[in-house]
Amino acid sequence: MRITHLYHSGFLVELADETLLFDWYPQTKDKLVADLALIRPNKKLYIFVSHSHGDHYLPSIWKLTEWLPQTEPTFIVDEMVAADAPDDEALDVVSCRPEQIYEIDVRMEVTTLNSTDLGVAFCVDVEGKTLYHAGDLSVWWWPERDISLNQMSEGTCRRYLGILEDKHIDVAFLPITPRAESEGDRGIELFMRQVGADVVVPMHYGDDRTGALRLARSARLAPWRDRMRFEDCFEL
Repeated sequence: MRITHLYHSGFLVELADETLLFDWYPQTKDKLVADLALIRPNKKLYIFVSHSHGDHYLPSIWKLTEWLPQTEPTFIVDEMVAADAPDDEALDVVSCRPEQIYEIDVRMEVTTLNSTDLGVAFCVDVEGKTLYHAGDLSVWWWPERDISLNQMSEGTCRRYLGILEDKHIDVAFLPITPRAESEGDRGIELFMRQVGADVVVPMHYGDDRTGALRLARSARLAPWRDRMRFEDCFEL
């Protein structure tokens, strides 16, 4: 399995027979061309979009059916994103609601979770591996906000993650939030204590890689520091 961090919460995961593309939004034409060059034309392509926020979704993704027709793209997306799809019968779109299980092409099972912000999170069982992409499901703990609201976010996140407690997660893509200062690691801490994962790939930090690395070295995350991967591309 090869994992490439494209930007922010966007990832390309290349498996033996499939390619998974999560929350991809190419900001420039040059980035779009560079990212497309990474996608192998001889593998089936699955595009996941967790929600409609502009840092997770751009309508241009629907053109993947034109740009990479040989990959026979399937779009597995939040229902609000699905509603934005072009009126084209040729598009293969799975519209996802929270807390559902979707059987995709026999070879893949996708479990959706509710979000503490918008849309869904994805837990994907494919080729003997289990991958979790949180989207915006996390503990959003803002220092300037009333503590009761922060505690509510944490409690809600814990409740939503409950459906994963019996799963073994091979790779988890989880938000880390430098904008929340010293509290931006709470989502990863909660996930690892409640669910766990063999490998953790922090995401959702935009251009603030330095801030994300600082949070990854926090005391809260010390028990799992050796599981963190920040490389632009790595293999498992």
